Amino acid sequence: MRNLKSIITIIAISLATTFTTSASEKNNSSDDKKTLRTEIVSLLGNKIPLEIKESSSAEIAFIINNSNEVVVISVDSKSSAFQSYVKSKLNYKKLKLKNAKKGEVYKMPIKLNKK
Repeated sequence: MRNLKSIITIIAISLATTFTTSASEKNNSSDDKKTLRTEIVSLLGNKIPLEIKESSSAEIAFIINNSNEVVVISVDSKSSAFQSYVKSKLNYKKLKLKNAKKGEVYKMPIKLNKK
């Protein structure tokens, strides 16, 4: 009976530790994504030198390579000039964020406002 109580206690402690660890990892992941978005927006800059006739949205898909550089996979936008601008500003730029997942595809929506 004593062995059974010990085994149940060990299992309960193991499960509690596992759930606590996985919950804290998810919080760090959302903070990392916010930091990553902030850094990407700062690389793009506040003033885009393009004539935008109407407000629209775009989506940038990119990965982070082993050298901690952004590699743009695609830019889903109606404006080909914006696509070129994003690729020139982001492709192979080093990030300061150290704990981003390498090789994971990130998708970031961007809103373009007319001037």
